[in-house]
Amino acid sequence: MNTLSKLGFSKRAFALGLACLLWASQGVWAQSQTYPNKPVRVIVTFPPGGTPDIYGRILAQELSTLWKQSVIVENKTGASGMIGTDFIAKSVPDGYNLLFAADASITIAPNLYSAPYNPVKDLTPIVNVASGPFVMLANSNFPANSVKELIALAKQQPGKISYASSGAGGQQHLSMEMVKSMADVNISHIPYKGFGQGINDVMAGHVPLIFGGITASIQLIKGGKLKPIGITSAVRSKALPNVPAIAETLPGFRVEAWYGFMGPQGMPKELVHKINADVISIIKRHDFQERLIADAIEPVGNTPEEFGAQVVSDLASWNKLIKTVNIKVD
Repeated sequence: MNTLSKLGFSKRAFALGLACLLWASQGVWAQSQTYPNKPVRVIVTFPPGGTPDIYGRILAQELSTLWKQSVIVENKTGASGMIGTDFIAKSVPDGYNLLFAADASITIAPNLYSAPYNPVKDLTPIVNVASGPFVMLANSNFPANSVKELIALAKQQPGKISYASSGAGGQQHLSMEMVKSMADVNISHIPYKGFGQGINDVMAGHVPLIFGGITASIQLIKGGKLKPIGITSAVRSKALPNVPAIAETLPGFRVEAWYGFMGPQGMPKELVHKINADVISIIKRHDFQERLIADAIEPVGNTPEEFGAQVVSDLASWNKLIKTVNIKVD
């Protein structure tokens, strides 16, 4: 084949490749423009009644109205949220199977268990919807009224003060382990089978301390059943302005639960950004923000790229803590 023939062949090959690329990009664009043209399934990995389920259903209904298409919530629970998460990780990346994720199964569980998915490589971050802190709660008769006083008391009585949690490896457990690590104190862990059992024993005075999600904590505080010691957000919460952030005593301390949409890895960028924009349009609505405020949860509404960076950062932070304090789970 002479030089001219080779040049002609190269041009034809280039033109064919360019045409295929344009055709593929037009197909992706067309898909994002017509999406969704059939029902969308949203997987929630925790049982009905909790914050992930409540907000997963609220957003599913809002998206159903916006898209004029059915958006169906399905609870796939078990294994610390890993069963439902793995289902999405192995789904077709066409946007018709989405995960309304809670951080526990994305950034904590993979650090504690042999997860069947890689949360960075096997999932596509779409948008972080909202986040909320935890509150350190104490029995009303507990002598310490602040984190500073708790630390001083724990140093005087190493290992004699105890705290309840909803189970080993959960955020309540890890939050106190972070306090212990940063303050260099010994406080004994008593794991329960769920938050309800633990909170009942704290109210009864059998165990002095527990961490609770802010929504549930506000009701317990207002009802006079428990007193707040500190909050896990970087700064004080608008919902509990008189409760100091733990970071005021232990600089750099921060633990917040988040809830957001993710999909299988390989979703077209145009489709990801469409879903992101549609969800953010709901987050920005005054009535939706009022609902979040009532539950003491903060709206987020970040980009897919920002959400992805947050997942990577959170994975590393929990990994460091879990290794530092040598947390083991059965």
